[in-house]
Amino acid sequence: MERIGLSDVIGNARRVVLWGIGNEKRGDYGFGAYLAEALMIAIRNPNFLVLNCREVPESQAGVTVRFAPELLIIAVPLELGEEPGKLVVAEPWEAIEDVPEEFRPQLEVTLRHVSELLPDTKILLLGCQPGSEKTITLNIKECVENLALGISALYL
Repeated sequence: MERIGLSDVIGNARRVVLWGIGNEKRGDYGFGAYLAEALMIAIRNPNFLVLNCREVPESQAGVTVRFAPELLIIAVPLELGEEPGKLVVAEPWEAIEDVPEEFRPQLEVTLRHVSELLPDTKILLLGCQPGSEKTITLNIKECVENLALGISALYL
């Protein structure tokens, strides 16, 4: 498997939006929300917009469309059958079936809508395999920390 870095994911996109999707009441399934919260503190760049969508990505569709990003990154738990903390970068329609059921319907509808309104925006899922529904495991904490440090270093 080829390893890719965050700079490869972001590429030369100047305007980026990151949606954090997750449910903090369900332990590791809060992955995207945890990452969004960490990045809101770490990044103060007007070209990188972080939106904590929690379980309702449709709530941030309008803000995203008005921002007109070149890249939309959707940080979301993905049930991959891997070790907790395993990260995957995927095209949304290739991995949508791995999105937990509690997030999938809203995400699918919102993605279709945003894709139509922003046809030139590249969209990627940044997925992380959850472990526990009861608590945040060390693997997820480390994953969020490392991602937050790496992404914020690109946008100093």
